Amino acid sequence: MNYKLSAMALATSLILTGCMSSSDSNTDGGSNPLPKPTTAKNVILMISDGASDGAWDIASFYTHGQMANEVAPLKDMPHRYAMTTYPLNQSLSPPIFGGCNDSNTEDVLTPKFTYDPEKAWSDKRVDDPEARRMFEGYEYLDTNWTDSAAAGTAMATGTKTFINGISVDGCGDPLKLITEYAKDAGKSTGVVTSVNLAHATPAVFGTKDTTRLFMNRLTSGMLSLGHLDLIMGAGHPDYDDDGVRTDSPNFATISEDDWASVTSGLLFPAGSELPWGFMDTLSQFEALAGDYAAPALMEGPLLAIPQVKQTLQQRRTCTAEERMEAFACKEIPDMPTLEMMTKGALNYLGQNENGFFVMIEGGAVDWAAHDNDTGLIIEEQTDFHDSISAVMEWVETNSNWDETLLVITTDHGNSYVLGETSDLEAYAPVNESNVGTTPEVKYYSGDHTAELVRVYAKGFGATRFEEHFDGNDPYYADKYRNEGATGEYFDNTNIFDVMKSVMFEAVNPM
Repeated sequence: MNYKLSAMALATSLILTGCMSSSDSNTDGGSNPLPKPTTAKNVILMISDGASDGAWDIASFYTHGQMANEVAPLKDMPHRYAMTTYPLNQSLSPPIFGGCNDSNTEDVLTPKFTYDPEKAWSDKRVDDPEARRMFEGYEYLDTNWTDSAAAGTAMATGTKTFINGISVDGCGDPLKLITEYAKDAGKSTGVVTSVNLAHATPAVFGTKDTTRLFMNRLTSGMLSLGHLDLIMGAGHPDYDDDGVRTDSPNFATISEDDWASVTSGLLFPAGSELPWGFMDTLSQFEALAGDYAAPALMEGPLLAIPQVKQTLQQRRTCTAEERMEAFACKEIPDMPTLEMMTKGALNYLGQNENGFFVMIEGGAVDWAAHDNDTGLIIEEQTDFHDSISAVMEWVETNSNWDETLLVITTDHGNSYVLGETSDLEAYAPVNESNVGTTPEVKYYSGDHTAELVRVYAKGFGATRFEEHFDGNDPYYADKYRNEGATGEYFDNTNIFDVMKSVMFEAVNPM
């Protein structure tokens, strides 16, 4: 991003962008269509963290009374695929003694897991009548799971790694990020999340580390390395999980030194002549989403942290009963939604005439799934669906699908959400419910799971995923009611492959 853009030029560009329609951007100003681009201008990756297949539908049942694929926004996603999410291995760190060497490198870097549809859909009952997972298929999908660090690394770098690894390979060596490739193409880059800004998924797009465990160290890398122009996420040191100001700052997400430097306007990322700008109030998020933010915030790199500790809403104080019913628990007031943050991010990054890459994460879906909190899964997934709608509206107003690729997925399953009779009938899906009614479900884990997950794609290069099919699950589309998918699947590293290819590999525009 050109951080020297003057306030006047910036304001002019924002006005022009706001007035440009999808049809305007496809013509030369008259009736003659512009030639179609041969590489993508914008790449938007959206990740509903920890969304088992049922999570998509229970949110849609609550809001629409229909399955997710039957209503907007997912109804309007023309390409639907399946994806495996396995890590490289389930080590928690690279080789301890001396890293990799000539004798062990090949073995360390060889993926250890593959997907077997017959095992995944086995309806044979397990021997233990008291088992939580009463079918062998459920047990199979509860093994060899990944975490967000390894899964995110696969999507951000195209390389598999161990559990906890942040954009390093199995030997612990740093990898080149998709955001670095985007920078090579002259694009702006950003990450947006509904959880801590340096949680594993956003972190893999901005820094590199052998462990995800020290978030303030990850934040330091994200702020200093220069891979990101925009960082939006929770982790404000001065507020608790209910958005209440505290007397004892918590520097788990951002260090005290980095906090002092950012808020004083003294922290510069690599390659920037301007320091990080900072915003944290609802009015500032509203202004950015409404495209009337203060010019000073638009000129340089921007760190935006809502006034809350860990999540926008999911970690707020609620009773156990309130957590099971969607929107039963009073929400934190004066807090931006993921949808609002998404709109603001697109307005900020859209200033660059060369385009942008952004990763937008519904991170708290995973947190709610860990707790098997049906109501909060629905709340978080609904905000994610609203964010998809915001992205699609932005593209159709300010860009077009000939120059923008949108990819929507999850990094892994969590809790394996199935219907209320799935303890008796293997893989019984969630039953439809009336609008405003929380569906009855059953969970078969409180942790990550290894089932195939959904991928939706639209726009420039969306069919390139078909070049990476490496298996077919003949039961997938029917069992998961994922209409439009064929059961063909690819690996999570192929998300990176396609995103990189659309930025650099020219295609015939005809």
